[in-house]
Amino acid sequence: MQAEQLADFTWAFDVVHPDADRRRAAIEREKGYQDDWARLHSWSRIVRPRSGDAADRPDPRLVAEHDQTEAAKRDVHARMFAAPIWHYVAAETARERAPLARFAVLYLRWETDYPAEWAKHARSWQAKRHILRALAADGPTLDTHAELLGLVAAAVGREHRCEDLGYVKIARTLHEPSVRMIIESAEQSLDGLIRLRAGYLRWALDNPAAPVTAGSWRRWLRG
Repeated sequence: MQAEQLADFTWAFDVVHPDADRRRAAIEREKGYQDDWARLHSWSRIVRPRSGDAADRPDPRLVAEHDQTEAAKRDVHARMFAAPIWHYVAAETARERAPLARFAVLYLRWETDYPAEWAKHARSWQAKRHILRALAADGPTLDTHAELLGLVAAAVGREHRCEDLGYVKIARTLHEPSVRMIIESAEQSLDGLIRLRAGYLRWALDNPAAPVTAGSWRRWLRG
């Protein structure tokens, strides 16, 4: 995506705005795009069999209608909240991902700050997994470092969610003294699970070559 296209997505950041009305407006905008895409997709499935190779004598008017419907689908798809995130996940290099990183972090922030709204309108564990892996591989940008520290702190201090282990890998790429401050604070928690997650994160920092996996977590717990 080009910079001018990304400028059209400033509204997307309202999904994590503290003002409920701002969040509601952004969500309604996204829901409208999703509804439009679903309507166009349903119509495309009806028209396509009568306009494609399967038709004995395709009606040129139906062929044109199908093409127009597919173009409208692409246009709506390009306007949706997830469009820059899809481009981020599909990008092949860190250089291609860098301009889109703040949208990838926004996706994680939405899940962290407003999990019920995220689950209803944007949930994809596969997307979360890909985003966490890419962010850990690329390291933070100037625009994302502070937010990533906040996301790591939130993941350590809450009940475990699917794919949260990926935050440990991200933590290894961040300003280490800041991450260790997060660990020290969490280790004072009255919640034993929070203390365990903090301890595992400390182990991961102390052993940067060790794999961060469900298996290493279980081995660390046994040890």
